[in-house]
Amino acid sequence: AQERTARAAPEPEAAAVPSAEDRVLAGLEYGDVGTALDRISPELREVLRATVVDGLTTREAARLLGIPEGTVKSRARRARTELRAALAQLNPSPLGGPA
Repeated sequence: AQERTARAAPEPEAAAVPSAEDRVLAGLEYGDVGTALDRISPELREVLRATVVDGLTTREAARLLGIPEGTVKSRARRARTELRAALAQLNPSPLGGPA
């Protein structure tokens, strides 16, 4: 029993290393996506955060945000469109691209 306890001790140190998810979320906050998110309206941003970052279903997001499910869906669709446009402004690239 003591051996198991000794082997379990290093686990808290491993938790101090940022997970892949933490690194992605940091990129969302500080990279181009974070800049693009700042350019869309707060109500669209909160829907994206709830459904994409937090992984909530439409129903859960609606309950959390206090809005109808249909509103969550339409805001999510609008948010993706605006986010795509904001990212395109940050990183313009011609369709053909360099050969």
